[in-house]
Amino acid sequence: MRSSTVLRWVHLLFGLLISGYFLAMPDGGWPDWVTTATGNGVVAIVAWTGIARWQLPRLRRWRARRRRAMTTEAPVKVG
Repeated sequence: MRSSTVLRWVHLLFGLLISGYFLAMPDGGWPDWVTTATGNGVVAIVAWTGIARWQLPRLRRWRARRRRAMTTEAPVKVG
């Protein structure tokens, strides 16, 4: 299994946990430890997997295109 597939599923499953957190909220609200765990742990994992899965490959492709463009546009030596 590719790492991008694993990151996608981790991202989606932890995102569903956030949805469940809000959908199943009791009338009085969650205890503080549940809110802290959701805020610190689950949201951090969703953010990290989202960056690792979708944004880093995009940044790498952009850098590669930029480097390629810089090498093809080599300055012409005069003299």
